[in-house]
Amino acid sequence: MVSAFIRFGDGRISREADPATLLAAARDQAAVFWVDLAQPTDEEYALLDDVFGFHPLAIEDCTQYSQSPKIESYNHVGDAFRQGYFFMVIHGPDLETFRNNLRTRELDLFTSERYLVTVHEEPMRTISDLQVRGNTDPRIILDPGIDLLLHGMLDKLVDAYMPILDSLQDNLDDLEEQATDEPTHELLPKITQKKRELLNLRRIIAPQRDVLAQLTRGEVPFIRESTRIYFRDVLDHLNRDVELIELYRDLALGARDIYMSSVSNNLNRIMKTLTIITVVALPMNVITGFFGMNFEYLPGLHSVRFFWLTMGTMAMAVTALLIMFVRKRWL
Repeated sequence: MVSAFIRFGDGRISREADPATLLAAARDQAAVFWVDLAQPTDEEYALLDDVFGFHPLAIEDCTQYSQSPKIESYNHVGDAFRQGYFFMVIHGPDLETFRNNLRTRELDLFTSERYLVTVHEEPMRTISDLQVRGNTDPRIILDPGIDLLLHGMLDKLVDAYMPILDSLQDNLDDLEEQATDEPTHELLPKITQKKRELLNLRRIIAPQRDVLAQLTRGEVPFIRESTRIYFRDVLDHLNRDVELIELYRDLALGARDIYMSSVSNNLNRIMKTLTIITVVALPMNVITGFFGMNFEYLPGLHSVRFFWLTMGTMAMAVTALLIMFVRKRWL
């Protein structure tokens, strides 16, 4: 589905997204517009070439998922445009998608001083929120400038990482508590899963810092100096997210170490219990083994009293051993 927010050079506002209107906006050098392609069909993908004349390599990147975050400058221009543009790949987080598939949602952007074209295969709340504002009055999102529209989009994308990080923190706290109290066999795979999620999230977020850094250093000409401070704020948030991921990765490693220590301690307690049982039973084994406990036929020992004397001796030996274990704090 294609949606458009267009302000022509004469001040006219249009929401039409047909090819003729889009081509007119592209050829109007004073026009400012944002075009969004959500889950585009092959015909809608063709607009990127037929109407806007974007580079085939950039269009190919739009059709393939798992592109690494990047920003590239293109001087290739079509018939409608007279200036180059930048192609960006940004990944937006989604808590449910990330939980189910360990993946984020890709957003591809073509941007220059007077237009922004976004392409995404999956619904993105960041885009829909901006579209709601634009539906009220497109001037709200277009008049401040394309660079501020781009900032608002990236700012919401970066802020959306926090629910994922908060969820990961809660899960890691629960895993650490379980590793201390109930180190079951199912716990280790869960810890490994969280570690994999953190590595995957870092693989996505870390390269995006380089993209944001270019927007703050003046390497993108249409980003005004007054706007760069806003992009620096987004970059700071992204750096904070990366630091939190590193911290949570340490927590995952710590939970694994706690799990291994708990399992080892439980094994030591079991071995300690078995050893105490063996030592306590040793005097009885020695006495019964020495005499055979056949009182009926032992010379000079045919006596009920001697039987009870033997039983008392074994009880005293066991009691003495237990007292010794308690005093040494082995029990």
